[in-house]
Amino acid sequence: MKNMIIRNLAAIFTKWLRYYFIFPKAVFFIWGLIGVHSWTEYAVVALLITHLADGILQLPKAVAVVNLLDGASALLIPIITYFSDTYLGPFLVVVCTTFAYISGLLLFYLGARSLKSIEKQLLYATVILVGLGRGGRDIQLKEFLADQCRTKNGLAEEEEQVESRRKIWWRSAYILGIVASVYLWKEASWMQRCKILTIAMGIAFAVFLVGFSFYERKKPAAKTTLNDMLRLLYAAVTKRHHTQGWLNRAVVEQSSSNPEEQVREGELCTVEQVEQLKSLLTMLPLWSTFLIYGLLLATGNTFFYEQTSYTANYLGHIPTFSDEESDYACNDLPQISNVVPDVIFVILRYFTSFTVSRLCDFLLSRYWGDKIPRRVMLVRIGMGLAVSPVCCVVAWKIEEYRVSRRLHHAICIRFPWLFPQFVLLGLVEGLVFSAMENIYSSVVPESLRKYGPTFTQFALNIGHFISLIFIVIFRDLFKNDLDLSRLGVYYRNLGCVCAVNFGIYCYVATYYAKQEPSDAEADVPELPLEQLLQGPLPESSGYEASEQQVG
Repeated sequence: MKNMIIRNLAAIFTKWLRYYFIFPKAVFFIWGLIGVHSWTEYAVVALLITHLADGILQLPKAVAVVNLLDGASALLIPIITYFSDTYLGPFLVVVCTTFAYISGLLLFYLGARSLKSIEKQLLYATVILVGLGRGGRDIQLKEFLADQCRTKNGLAEEEEQVESRRKIWWRSAYILGIVASVYLWKEASWMQRCKILTIAMGIAFAVFLVGFSFYERKKPAAKTTLNDMLRLLYAAVTKRHHTQGWLNRAVVEQSSSNPEEQVREGELCTVEQVEQLKSLLTMLPLWSTFLIYGLLLATGNTFFYEQTSYTANYLGHIPTFSDEESDYACNDLPQISNVVPDVIFVILRYFTSFTVSRLCDFLLSRYWGDKIPRRVMLVRIGMGLAVSPVCCVVAWKIEEYRVSRRLHHAICIRFPWLFPQFVLLGLVEGLVFSAMENIYSSVVPESLRKYGPTFTQFALNIGHFISLIFIVIFRDLFKNDLDLSRLGVYYRNLGCVCAVNFGIYCYVATYYAKQEPSDAEADVPELPLEQLLQGPLPESSGYEASEQQVG
């Protein structure tokens, strides 16, 4: 009996191991590149604000540059995805974007070698290059890794199985990069970081290219859903003689004398294709409520990290300032032992986000299985947006306390004082992102679901551009020195905006909850907020929808 139990447990473990783990040769050539990407993200890119604001640019300009980098990364993701699907394929996209990333890191290194004039001149070019590298990593490198996690024995595998394998390899490499960023940067200067990471990225890229013969390379498709969408929009604009809805112009009339000619010229679209685009456009009202969410993320990526430069980032006794030293930042004083690297704040934020996201996914799937109701996900997002003003209020009070202690008592606060605002920011991210992907999948048809991460990241991060507007509006609050700025007032104002945005989200979310389809697996579900779009489509020209194509 005991031996039987052991054999059954061994069989279960073996089945589980075969399901989740696969060791193709190609993965080992990609794994190092993923790890260096993680290393770079945590050690350099996430803390870019602390370098730019350290005497290179004025604080508002430094914040604007970082927000431009994050916004450019979000804006480039759908563009990169389009070129990958239509022209290049994931492999060539990864090659091009990685080369761009290495070039951007090299420019960072040149700027760090006291060549500040060159850095200012090439800063925006550097931002675009690094943005390209991040955009290629976030979607295309993941997709390329997933292609390698499919076995070559001809067996049909579920996408869930492939995605599980991909996550195991991706997360293991990412964790390695996080560990490297913690233990190797305690004493490293910005120039040393950029130099080492440029070399490391170059070596990882060379190893990646060596594995060329082992890769499964997906060829670009002649016709893709994104390409059809663009041609549909073009057809809708060019057929201005229609009196019906602007999208309905793209559908050929029954009286058309030569539909085949319209197919060749790209003027003929199917009812199904128009419905697909309409289903995507129904996400716009919900996406619009995440502009302020993106503004909060932009604040976390800039001002939150800049605050860490004004705290005592070491363990032990905190020294006081004399009158002559009152304008010194805490980290300019002689350091005590046990220096805590700034990257610990980056890790705290993303660890919180990851833990909350995985915990919610686990609990919800245990109760509802694979068919989690849209209402549940809307509530989850609402919880995240409800935490956003709380995060701002906590950051406001902590900043006021920090400035008071710094200016009136000549004492720096300890670095753990900033932990609550980073934890709350990670909580917001963990509640919102994957839930937004789930809602996207429940609204759009099957043909558009593969673009869930692309459109979701774009919608949730495009709000970084809104931050540029806010910096201009509240420019009087900021000085070159954070101690002389009124950052607490900015946090307070942002908290009010987040509270109003939460109310708007609750109103918009009710429409999506009411329009939830009864069959969660329907290819073309009912469209929420359809009154915001156009009316019914005209009848087709008699061709079956499955046989019609965009020219």
